[in-house]
Amino acid sequence: MVPMRSCIACRSRESSKDLLHLVVNEGQVIPDPDHKLGGRGAWLHPKCFGIAQQRRSFSRAFKSAEDLSTEKLEAFLKEVNLRSKQ
Repeated sequence: MVPMRSCIACRSRESSKDLLHLVVNEGQVIPDPDHKLGGRGAWLHPKCFGIAQQRRSFSRAFKSAEDLSTEKLEAFLKEVNLRSKQ
């Protein structure tokens, strides 16, 4: 059976293979598509990235008082989006 997880933006529950796993490293939100990085994790539908930014879901999910950088996550999502259009 596949574990169920909640998207940090829309809060809907999906299987872990339908969501992108995220971790934080030195104030950066890092995508972890292989689910191998350690530390506190969060889950996100790639299509919900904008909603997560508006709702400040990243800081809340990672229990961080500071704003977290999402540059690496944005670059990853753009790359995946470009690949899917080819």
